[in-house]
Amino acid sequence: MKKAQRAAFIVGSLCAGVLVATGIPAQAAPASVPDWQIVATVHYGPGGNASGYSAVVAHTRSDAWVFGGTNPGGASSPTAEHWDGRRWQPSPLPPGLSDFIVAADASSARNVWAVGDGYALRWNGSRWSVAKTWPQAGQLTSVAAVNRNDVWVFGSSAFSGQAGLGAWHFNGRSWIRAGGLANAIYRASAVARHDIWAITIGPRGGSVARYNGHAWARVRSAASALANTQLNDVLALSRTSVWVSGISPADGSSGHLVLAHWDGSRWKRFVAPWGVQQPERFAADGTGGIWIPVVSQGGDAATWMLHLTRADRWTRTPIAAGQAAGAGVGDLALIPGTTSLWGSGGLLTTTGGDATIWAYLAGSARWIVSAHRDAPGVDIIRAHAVLDHGTMRRPGTAPDQG
Repeated sequence: MKKAQRAAFIVGSLCAGVLVATGIPAQAAPASVPDWQIVATVHYGPGGNASGYSAVVAHTRSDAWVFGGTNPGGASSPTAEHWDGRRWQPSPLPPGLSDFIVAADASSARNVWAVGDGYALRWNGSRWSVAKTWPQAGQLTSVAAVNRNDVWVFGSSAFSGQAGLGAWHFNGRSWIRAGGLANAIYRASAVARHDIWAITIGPRGGSVARYNGHAWARVRSAASALANTQLNDVLALSRTSVWVSGISPADGSSGHLVLAHWDGSRWKRFVAPWGVQQPERFAADGTGGIWIPVVSQGGDAATWMLHLTRADRWTRTPIAAGQAAGAGVGDLALIPGTTSLWGSGGLLTTTGGDATIWAYLAGSARWIVSAHRDAPGVDIIRAHAVLDHGTMRRPGTAPDQG
């Protein structure tokens, strides 16, 4: 990973030093909040590699993906693992790719997209292929897959100062470069073909943008709710529910997490009560609230899961690192039809790092975990479970009652 790129995902945190080698703070999560649990870890290659996952997508209860790299920050190759409803398994990617996968999105089980350093990959339900490569140097930062014939990829360079790849639209036949405001987009989230939301970033914080099916335009009504905020991520759930995250003040000093919500008629601003060094990508909680991982400020900096409930109440839960020196979670995905989530990131060790998958196990969630070696240099701990009636349960047992 190029050092100047904004590290808003776990692999960036591992490289840029945001993920610190400290213990977990003494504060415990409220008893009513189930723990985020580690359900799978993978180490790729030599022991010194800082393996990490940077993106997670959950399309159905039995169909999810995590993506990352074997050694972000050094010589690395992209990686992908697939959840089939019972276990996480590696998925082969096209040969010859370097670096790591930054972002991913899916419109169906047969239309999954992932973008990395100068390439866009597509899963058609049976295999991965290279959809496009860019010969010029540059970074991709986001992808929005509306359907098989409508995909946007973005590569803003406004914050890093390095070469960006701009914005590109795939119409099912060819790739067309978009001009104007689209070239400044850092991240995007699609509701429909004619309703895509995005953020731009820059030294003054950035702005919210929206696509109406014909053109991109700034959403000026969002400016007040996001005043003096360095934008970080956007999540469009419907035309009447859009969330934007960031850190305020925009210069990052003594920052606090800001969430702004659009309900179709107005924006509302929420500010977390704890100091935040770095917010990461977030997800809905399935009940009208938001989960978002953050790195806290201060000498005891660690990764926390902040939760804003539908009733506008903030709580936070520390992420345990086990025997590792530190933990970081860079992306979250709500499992459709449940209130459980997947989280992707990594564990920092004394020699390197392990790519890691977390799960927020709501309701009667239970796991069976087994460990084995798939191939030389790849140690995998697998989590076995099935999803039933909105929760995950141990195979062969009935869901809890009441």
